[in-house]
Amino acid sequence: MSDELLGKYIAGEATADEQAAVRRWLSESPDHPAELARLERIWVAAGKRSGPTQAPAFDTDRAWQRLHGQMHRPAVSAEPTVQVPARRGLPGWWRVTRVAAVALLIGTVAFLTYQSYQNPNPIDPTTTTLLTQSTTNSTRRLTLPDGSTVLLNRQSSLRYPDAFDGETREVTLTGEAFFDVKPNANQPFIIHAQDTDVRVVGTSFGVRAYNRNVEVSVKTGRVVVRKQRQEVAVTPGQQVQVDSTADTLRRLPAFDANTLAYSTRRLQFTNQPLSGVIGTLSRYYGTDIQLSATQLRDCRLTAEFENESVETVLGIVAETLQLTVKPTGNGYVLSGTGCGPSAQ
Repeated sequence: MSDELLGKYIAGEATADEQAAVRRWLSESPDHPAELARLERIWVAAGKRSGPTQAPAFDTDRAWQRLHGQMHRPAVSAEPTVQVPARRGLPGWWRVTRVAAVALLIGTVAFLTYQSYQNPNPIDPTTTTLLTQSTTNSTRRLTLPDGSTVLLNRQSSLRYPDAFDGETREVTLTGEAFFDVKPNANQPFIIHAQDTDVRVVGTSFGVRAYNRNVEVSVKTGRVVVRKQRQEVAVTPGQQVQVDSTADTLRRLPAFDANTLAYSTRRLQFTNQPLSGVIGTLSRYYGTDIQLSATQLRDCRLTAEFENESVETVLGIVAETLQLTVKPTGNGYVLSGTGCGPSAQ
C-alpha cells in the first residue's frame, strides 16, 4: 500500500475506490490496522505543531510531506553531528546561522516523532495479549471476553485484549461495527476509533470509522463521544458525526435507521430522493450503483426491504419508478426517462 494513498485516507480525501482499497489492505494482516493508527498519530502530531499562525483547516499537502518525511527518514545516531563545509567569501555569522538551522530542523523532526510515540495504542501490547478480528466482504459476529457482542461490518477490524483486567474495557476499531455492551458500571467500555473515543457503561450502538469522519448511532442506553476536548452525550435515536474538516462534533438533524441496516437487515425509505436511496444501497451491499441521468436523482421512493438481495431490491425500485436496471462490470446502473407513478 503506497504512502500517498494512506495519507489521503487519513486526511479523509480518498475516493470511494481508494477507501475500499485501503480497507482491503487493512483486512489482509493484523499488523496493518496498527500501522495505520501509527501513521494517524504522526499525522495529528504534525498538524498540531505546524505553528501558532496556521489556519484551523489542515494544509493537506504540507502535513503529508511532514508525515512522509518522518516515515522514511534515515536512522540518526544518539549524538548527531552536523558538518557544514565553509565557503570562501561567506561571512562567519552566515555559517553559524546555517548550522543552527540544520540543527533546529533535525531537532524538530526528532521531537515530532518522539511525541507521536508518547501517545501509544490504548492497549499496551507488552502486558496484554491482543486479538484482532477482521472482515473482507461479509460481516462477522464476535463475543468479547466480558460477554459483550460485536457485529463487525465488511472491510473492518477490531483489536481487543484476551481479558479485560484493568479499570476499563478498551478496544480499537477500524471500519464499522455494532456493539451490544454488557453493563458494568465499575469498568467502562471505551472504543478508540481513528482519533475519536466512544465511552459507555452498557448499551447498544453503531460506530462507523472507515476514515476520520467517525459517526456514532445509538439504539439503546447512553453513549459519550469524545474528540480532543469536545464531548457530546448521545441517547437513543440520536446520531453524532465527527466533522474532520472543522475537527468538531455535530449532532445529525434526524436519525437514519438505515445507518444500522447491516445489523438489522432492514432498509426503510419514506419519500426519499433516489440519489439518497442508491447511496444507501451502495454502502449496504458494498457495490457500485449509478444513475444514467441526473434528472433521476430527484425521483422519490417509499419502500421497505428486509433481508433481500441487491438484485431483488433494485428490481423493485426499477419496477416502482418505471426504470430499467442493468449489471455493469463492478455494479449496476439504473436508467430511464421519468420517475413513474411515484414522481413528485
